[in-house]
Parts: sequence; C-alpha cells; structure tokens
Amino acid sequence: MNHGTTERRHTQLEFSYHSAHPLKSLMHLYEGQHLKLVAAITLFAIKNSPVWVLPIIIARMINIISNTGRYSIHDLWVVGAIFLAIIIQNIPTHTAYVRIFSSALNTMQLNLRSSIVRRLQELSISFHDRNQSGKLESKVLRDVETLELLSRNIMSSAFPALFTILIAFGVTIFRQPLVAIFYVISVPISSGLIYLFSRKMTARNREYRSEMESLSASVIEMIQMIPITRAHGVERTELSKMNRRLERVKERGIRLEVLGALFGASSWTSFQIVMLACLMFTSILAYKKAISVGEVVLFQSYFAMIVASVNALLNAYPELARGFESIRSIGEILESPDIEHNAGKRAVTSVSGHFVFENVSYAYDKSAGLAVKDFSLEVQPGESVAFVGESGSGKSTLMSLIIGFRRPTGGRILLDGRDMQELDLRQYRRYLAVVPQTTLLFSGTVRENIIYGLDKVSDGKLWEILEIANAADFVKKMPRGLDTPLGELGARLSGGQRQRLAIARALIRDPRVIVLDEATSALDVVSESLIQEAIQRLVKGRTTFIVAHRLSTIRNADRIIVMRNGECVESGTHDQLMNARGEFYRYKLLQQ
Repeated sequence: MNHGTTERRHTQLEFSYHSAHPLKSLMHLYEGQHLKLVAAITLFAIKNSPVWVLPIIIARMINIISNTGRYSIHDLWVVGAIFLAIIIQNIPTHTAYVRIFSSALNTMQLNLRSSIVRRLQELSISFHDRNQSGKLESKVLRDVETLELLSRNIMSSAFPALFTILIAFGVTIFRQPLVAIFYVISVPISSGLIYLFSRKMTARNREYRSEMESLSASVIEMIQMIPITRAHGVERTELSKMNRRLERVKERGIRLEVLGALFGASSWTSFQIVMLACLMFTSILAYKKAISVGEVVLFQSYFAMIVASVNALLNAYPELARGFESIRSIGEILESPDIEHNAGKRAVTSVSGHFVFENVSYAYDKSAGLAVKDFSLEVQPGESVAFVGESGSGKSTLMSLIIGFRRPTGGRILLDGRDMQELDLRQYRRYLAVVPQTTLLFSGTVRENIIYGLDKVSDGKLWEILEIANAADFVKKMPRGLDTPLGELGARLSGGQRQRLAIARALIRDPRVIVLDEATSALDVVSESLIQEAIQRLVKGRTTFIVAHRLSTIRNADRIIVMRNGECVESGTHDQLMNARGEFYRYKLLQQ
C-alpha cells in the first residue's frame, strides 16, 4: 500500500468516526476489510456446524435405537459417518477462518493506531497542553487493544449466539411451533436485563477507564521524577501518592467486577427457570405421545444451547461495554476539533525571514488574562532579536506564535508579507529550527538525532556541522562515534553536550529562521562559552529570535525587546538600553 492510499484511508477513517455510534464506528474501522469479514463469518458458521447439527444427530440416533423394528443398524452407521464428515471439516475451515479474521483484525489495528498517531501530530499544542502524555499513550495502546478484544468477543460470542438462536428457532418451528414459545420468552428476559444493567455498566466502565488513564500518566510522571524524589529523600511521599492512586483503581475494578457478577448471576438464574419450564412442557408432550423421546432431547438441547448463547452474550456484555467505551475514548482524539489546519493553505516554498507583528494578542484561556497584549514589531531578514523579562512576561508565548504552535487571538503576524494564518505551517517549519532550554533527544544514535527527519547525510557533512557546533571533540571520544546510542532522552550526555547536539541538529537543516529559547540557561561557564560560539555561527545571516535570562548572552543581538505583562516596555540595542537606565538596566544590575 503506497503512502497516498494510506493517507487517504486514514483521512476517511477520521471523518467517518463517530463515537456516539460505536457499532457504526466499529464497522468503519474495518474499511477495506469487509469482504474478509464476510468470508470469516461464513467460515465460522461452517466450522461451528457440528455444534448445531449435534442435537439433530443425537435425536436421530435415539429414535433409531428406540424403534429397532423400523430402523436397522445400517442407519446408525450412516448417521455416524455423516457426523464424522461434518466434524473433520472443522480442521481446514477453522484454519482458514483464523487466517482471514486475523488479517482483517490486525489490519484494523494498524490503520487505527496509525490514524491516532497521525492525528496526534496534527492536533494543536493547546490540545497536548490539556492532555497528559500518559493518557494519550493509553488510548494508542490500551484502548486499541480493548477494541481488538471487542472484535474477538463479537466474533466468538455475538455471531455464534445469533446463529444458534436462528438455527434452533427454525428447526423447532418446523417440528413443534408450541415449543418455540419458550425460546421467544428468553428475548424479553435478556433485553430487560441489558436495559437494567447497561447504564450502570457504562458509567462504571467510564470511571475505571478514567482511573487507568490517570494511573498511566502518574506512572510516567513518577518515573521521570525519580531523580528529584531520590535527591530530596521523599520516596515514601511518592509511594504513598501512588498507593492512593492504585487503591482507587482497585476500588473501581472491584465495583465493576461485582456489577458484572450480579449481571451474570441474574441472567443465569432467569434462564435456568425458563429452561426447566420448557423441559417439563416437552416431557408432558412426549408422555402424551405428541412428540418422540428423541425430539424431547432435540428441543431441550437446542434450548440449552440458546440459554448458553444468551448467557454468553450477557456475560460478555461487560467486555462489550468496555470496548464501546474505548471507542468513545479514542474519539477524544479522532473527533477533536482542536487541530492545526494546513490543508488547502498557501504553500511555503521559500522564507527570507521578514516578520511583522501587527497588534498581536494571545490568551490561553478566555477566563484568564492576555499573555501577549497588542504587540507590534518588525524584524528584518537576518536580524537577531532578543526578548528579556520576568517569568510570565510573554516571551515564551511569543516564541510559540513565531513557531506557529499557537495562533494569535488578536492581530496578525506577517511572514514575508503573508499572514501566517493563511500559510501551510508544516512547510514553513522546514525553514525553521528551534533550540529549546531543555533539549529533547531520543534513544537513537548521534547520527539519527542530528539528521532526524532528513534523508541520508554524508559523514563528511555531519562532522563539518559538529565542528561548527563545537560538538566534534566529545563525539569523537564516544565508543562508536556517530553511531553511538545516546540512551533514553540522551541521558548519557551532559546538559552542554545535549545543547551542542541540538545546535548541530538545527545547523544541518540550514534554516532561515532560528528560535533560541534560553539555550544557555543552567549550564556551566565552559559549556556556555562553547555554546555561545556555536550559536554565533548558527545565527549568522539568519533571522533569529532569542529568549534569555542571562543578559550577558545577548550583548551581540541587533535588538533587545524588554517584556512586562505581555507588553513591550523597552526596545533597542544593548548599549542604548544601558544608557536609557530603564528596565533592562535594572535587570542588568541585578545579575552583576
């Protein structure tokens, strides 16, 4: 399957997914697999036929045995041979069924997970701010796995029950319509039980899922915080917090299981009573010679099968409800309107780096104040602009607006004369590089981290970039050089080494726009010096936006913008602001 076909299928899935209609959504998940499902259901019916034919075979044998004057031993052998053939066919049909159904099921999981991951990449940063990564991970892994179990339960419980009811009802109607009345009684009983328990089951499934998602998020957070926990000697506090979370999960699980047990026991008892009544009725008919002894066994076997099938359905209902809840859970991603829309936007084929901020404002929340207020600024191509100010003054928000993570709630930003709202930001970001305060590296090699997202780059080019980024020396000392694994999040490197690799990753892309978000904070003097040298090489000839707390690191910026409460209160070069003796001058004195 080529990339275009895959993308179209994922887009169709996202538009056809409606969690309010779980069965309809489940069928959409199998888009392109419907023929396989029909084949699997057909094979399932054939392979299971011995179960449905057995009561007829037994009834026939009983009638032959009880009426030897009419039947011969040859008749027994014929019936046995027919049933043997029906049993043997189970081997090829079951194997074919498993192969076809497994193919459809695994393709569904692949398409669904791929669509979720794709949508996570498209959803806005605001969406990710509101949702913990552990919860999202749970939807990609646990909820899709639950949908697999839902599909298996439908195939192993719903379809056999449906086939059993249809076959048993058809045979009974044909032989003795009065007995079929007892089969009909089972329908309102099962419907009533489902109606009685469904709302509570749905609510408790939702509670349990929510607790599991929160637990997943807490476990990830706990693992990330282990160094801090150990450093402050608060292991008991963390254990106590996690134990409380685990206790809530346990309580929700028990409540769900108890409700499921009550549901199962109620259904079993109800059907056993009806089955007893059916046995008494058919026995009376046989006693009065209205039906044969074999038919008593036939009707009772079929009714027992119906009861067992409906009971299996009712007992599977908690799992089915859990699967439908997972469909709703996945819908929180696939149906979220909070998406970065780039389709149909103007293409970005080149960037010179000319920015104009026209009365830009931004609010994270309608109830909260403005993080950026009526901000106006023009930045020429190749100019470096630094932003300083206290925490919460709006610096990082401006960086998010420049990257396109957030859109202005007021005013507009022009890039090379075009409103950024009208541009395909994915294409724009190909000309952008970001060096954040906390460098994010993954567990691949040095090479993979630097060329991340690019086609193959020669070793010569990589070493050239590492030299410019002041990273070549320490990479050469690594056991396998460029192919040395870095460990999770680059844990084997110092903060300064991680930052220099981040600069190398930016340089390899030859960006036209650079965002440096406190790239030298929390580093030792030697590392800061090396990184400053690398940054000077990086920003040369490129439009650069710098956020810095250490004012000494922005002395060479073309302009410095002083922010306070989301507004620009001062602007100028380093020397101009020092001579003005205003906000910047005050910050400078505080750092001396």
